[in-house]
Amino acid sequence: MPVSDRWLALTSCVFCLSAACSSSGGDTGGSGGDAGAGGMGGAGGVAEDPFYIPPDPLPSDVPGTLIRAEELDPFSEGTQAWKVLYVSTAVDGTPIAVSGMVAAPAGPAPEGGYDVVTWSHGTKGVSDPCAPSKGYRSGFHDFFDIAPELVAAGYVGVSTDNEGLGTPGIHPYLVGPSEGRGALDIIRAAQQIEEAGAGSRVVIWGRSQGGHGALFAGEIAPTWAPELEVVGVISAAPASQFRGIITSGVVLPGARGFIWQLTVGFEASYAELSVGDVYTPEALSAIETLLNEDACGSEFGEVAAGFEGAGFATSPLDLDDWVVRLDENSPGNVLTEVPILLIQGQDDMVVPILLTNALVGHLCEIGDEVDYQVFEGYGHNDSTQKNMPLMLEWTAARFAGEPAATTCVE
Repeated sequence: MPVSDRWLALTSCVFCLSAACSSSGGDTGGSGGDAGAGGMGGAGGVAEDPFYIPPDPLPSDVPGTLIRAEELDPFSEGTQAWKVLYVSTAVDGTPIAVSGMVAAPAGPAPEGGYDVVTWSHGTKGVSDPCAPSKGYRSGFHDFFDIAPELVAAGYVGVSTDNEGLGTPGIHPYLVGPSEGRGALDIIRAAQQIEEAGAGSRVVIWGRSQGGHGALFAGEIAPTWAPELEVVGVISAAPASQFRGIITSGVVLPGARGFIWQLTVGFEASYAELSVGDVYTPEALSAIETLLNEDACGSEFGEVAAGFEGAGFATSPLDLDDWVVRLDENSPGNVLTEVPILLIQGQDDMVVPILLTNALVGHLCEIGDEVDYQVFEGYGHNDSTQKNMPLMLEWTAARFAGEPAATTCVE
C-alpha cells in the first residue's frame, strides 16, 4: 500500500475513534495530551519569579550544569525535593537554561548513589505558566503523583519542565532532541545536589508528549550522555505518526490545539519554518492572542477546535521543509540500544491505539527491543496511573540486569 494510502487509512480510523470519544464521554484532556484544568496564562510568568531568570551569561555551556536548586515541600513523608535550574542545549546548539524538579529519599544515599528514574510529562502547553515546577497541574497522573512512589521504591525521581516552560522562549513542543536533552541533562544536574544522592544508572519514563520525549531520550542517550548507564525506557501512549495527526486535524476539532502547539514549537526550533506559511490570517491572530495570554494546552484546544480545517491556508504536509521536520521528530529514526516497555490503553482517545500500533511496527522493523502491552478498557491517563506496579517491577528488573521480554516478531 502506498505511503499516502496508509496515512489516509490511519487517519480515517483515528477519525472513527475520536468521533466515538466525543459521543461517549471517554478521555478528556484537551488537544494532544494532558492539558486540562490548571493554572491559566498570565500568572507566574518568568518576570514574576527570579528563580527562573537565567544568569547572563550562563555559568557554563556544559549540558547538565546545575545553575541553582531551591528546596520544595517534600512530595511525601520521608522524602526531600528541589526545583532546579540547569544548563541544556537548544536544537540549534545554543546553551540554554531549563527548569525541573528532583525528589529523593531523605537520609544518606547508598554507595554509588540511588538509581534514577527521569519522568517526561504530558502536554501542558507552550508558555511559561504551564511549567510543572511552578505548580501547574493538568488534573491528571503527573510527577506530583509519581514522585512519592519512585522515592518509596528507593529511586531518585527527576522531571524536566522542558525547554521554554518556565524559562525564556517558546517551548519546542514535540521537538524530540529538545525533549530528550532536557530529560537527560536534569539527571546530571541532580547529581550535583549532594543531599539527593543521585547515581548514574537510569530508567527513562514518560507518557503522551512525555512518551515521545522518553523515546527520544533513549535514542540519543549513548551520544548525548554516554556517562549515564541507561538500562531501559518506558513510554506510555506516546505522541507519534505526525503526518497522520496533521491530516486528522483537518477533520477532527480535538486534534487542532495539538497541531497549533506543534507548529508553534517547530517554528521556535527551526529557522526555515514559519507558521505564517501555514495558517490563515484569522488563525494566526488567534494563535498570537493565545501566546500573548500565556495560554496552556486546554486553552489552545478550546480555541483551535473552532477553526475549520485546523485554520490551514496551506497544510504543512504540502511544504517540504515542514515534512522533513515532522518526519525527523517522529520517534523511531534511530535504534534504541536498551529495552523499551511500550504501554497503551485500548480505549485511549487522546493517543488512539492505531497510532501506537503503527509506531510499534516501525520500532520493531528498525530492530528495537519492544515489549508492547495493551490494556483493555484503559484510557489515556490509565496507561500510567493503573500501571505503576508494572512500571516499577519492569524498572527494578532492568536495574537488576534481568533480560527483558519482547513482543517483536522476527
